[in-house]
Amino acid sequence: MFDQGDEAQAFSRRAMLGGTLAAGSLALAPGVALAAKKGNGLPTTAAEQIATVRRMRYRADAGQFFWWFRGRTYAQQGAKLTPLCGMVFGSLIDMAPLDDGGFEARQYEIGFRTDLVTGERIEKMRNPLTGEMIDIPFAPVGPTPLRYSADNLLDLPKTIGGSSFTYEHVPEIFYRAGDDICLQYEGHSIISTPGQSDRLINEIGTITSPALEALSPHVKCASASIQGTDVTDYARWFKMPPGMGTQTLRSIGRKVTRFADMPADWIAMVEKFDPELVRNPGSVFGRAQATYRN
Repeated sequence: MFDQGDEAQAFSRRAMLGGTLAAGSLALAPGVALAAKKGNGLPTTAAEQIATVRRMRYRADAGQFFWWFRGRTYAQQGAKLTPLCGMVFGSLIDMAPLDDGGFEARQYEIGFRTDLVTGERIEKMRNPLTGEMIDIPFAPVGPTPLRYSADNLLDLPKTIGGSSFTYEHVPEIFYRAGDDICLQYEGHSIISTPGQSDRLINEIGTITSPALEALSPHVKCASASIQGTDVTDYARWFKMPPGMGTQTLRSIGRKVTRFADMPADWIAMVEKFDPELVRNPGSVFGRAQATYRN
């Protein structure tokens, strides 16, 4: 997971999307051993696995697609969870296959913190652990240019929006659940921003698609949903003192191929500050890259 008031959560969402779609994991290396056995309706060869990942996470042809996520952020102290705020997040991706079998992509991300009860966007909140009223920063992330090999390996940029990223990738695992294919992902990231302390991001979750779509060579972009969990150092803007635990996000989401199918409340929030994006979503891919600020 993953918002623009907390770009580290946005980074985590990128990690899910591409084996870090914008911050640098190895999406699925050839020959990686996955939980796939012959005869159980799962991809078995490296080529099948790479193609399935591409259909589930991205698309196999040129075009745009979108991911949205919705969830709650918690303060975690040992086993105790204290709700902090809600989150609704959107990611716009434009990709194009390359002659060598890889692909290029550009990604633009916009997220909002929301009230736990009303779901309305909030720009300030009272930290329930410290009692301090805090401002919630906001800034889109991207558009981030990316390039992947035929094996879904990312050519990681040295910096993204002025910050550097390292990523430890855990090989994906495929499961079969009736008529669905489930793809479990996991990754561990460190974000280094000049003048700021490093942040550790752990993310784990499951992408689910209909098996008939995920495994079909005739399907270019399989429908997909997600359930995810991020466990991270606190976003700096929470102003948490040392020893207050960690930050946890629980979220659900879905991939869609039409901007109009993004959540209505998220579109309404975007329209208030960037009506041009709503009128012409593709225009964001030609913008200058925003600075990564969290």
